[in-house]
Amino acid sequence: MKRMFFSADAHGSNYVWRKWVNVPGFHKADILLLCGDLTGKALIPLIEQNNGTWTSHYFGRKWTFRSEDEMKDYERRIGDSGAYSFRTDPEEIKAMQQDKKLVDEKIFEAIGNRIKEWMDFLIEKVDTKKVQCMAMPGNDDDLLVDEIIKSYEDKGIIWPLDRVVEIAGFETISCEYVNPTPWDTPRELKEEDLKKKLESLFAKVDHPEKAILNTHAPPYGTRLDFAPKLKNLRPVIVAGTVEMEHVGSKAVREVIEEYQPMIGLHGHIHESYAKDKIGNTPVVNPGSEYGEGILRGFIIDFSDTGVENYYKVEG
Repeated sequence: MKRMFFSADAHGSNYVWRKWVNVPGFHKADILLLCGDLTGKALIPLIEQNNGTWTSHYFGRKWTFRSEDEMKDYERRIGDSGAYSFRTDPEEIKAMQQDKKLVDEKIFEAIGNRIKEWMDFLIEKVDTKKVQCMAMPGNDDDLLVDEIIKSYEDKGIIWPLDRVVEIAGFETISCEYVNPTPWDTPRELKEEDLKKKLESLFAKVDHPEKAILNTHAPPYGTRLDFAPKLKNLRPVIVAGTVEMEHVGSKAVREVIEEYQPMIGLHGHIHESYAKDKIGNTPVVNPGSEYGEGILRGFIIDFSDTGVENYYKVEG
């Protein structure tokens, strides 16, 4: 029997990553999968003032710091929430306000540094010869993430994209792309192009019915893909209640219906912490509450013949 812990959408949260790395000891997992949207979205400056204090705006308020200990505690909180902090001065802030390229350079540097820190922490804390560890980007992640994770393959970190890898003794195929979103994220494809990509992956599999399908996009029309309906990027509220709609991928659903893989592992829609079934294929989405430091996941137990059990956990 092999036990997998599958999680997604950490979005840069150091707190969630530390919890994920501790899963083998806590849940007795033989396999760790953290798949999709590894990186954060916010860059938070701490600005040095003429009077020797530092100021910053985050968590809905202005902060003023007078000691190094205060600064470090605040920087830790920012990292745990999934954002990136940096120390600066008013002159650099003014230059960044005038040149977006400087902002991009700063956040890409921060993203790269955190992914490296995470990989180093993982191989320090987990014996990758005994525990299978796989990390995969998602639609929100810049392409710079790929080469960093790939550079750790010789240290036991599995890179799953564009090929078949063996997880728990079964063929596993993975896809980080999602169907179009309102935010025009780095890894999106039209449904017809996503379908072609997924079909090309299944073409590499010898036994689709015994395969693990890992796509960041959840299948359309399931309990896994409910998200707030948006108008002008704002939730639609009817009678005081946020209206929800299916936003998953029709291409993902179609390939599951056609190939009936052993299980579908999905993410992307944080609100849809759920499991469902498409034909004979169970599909799961662990959801995400990275901003609150909560690690959500699915425990999946595999025997030599397939999935024996699967259930939600969080902590």
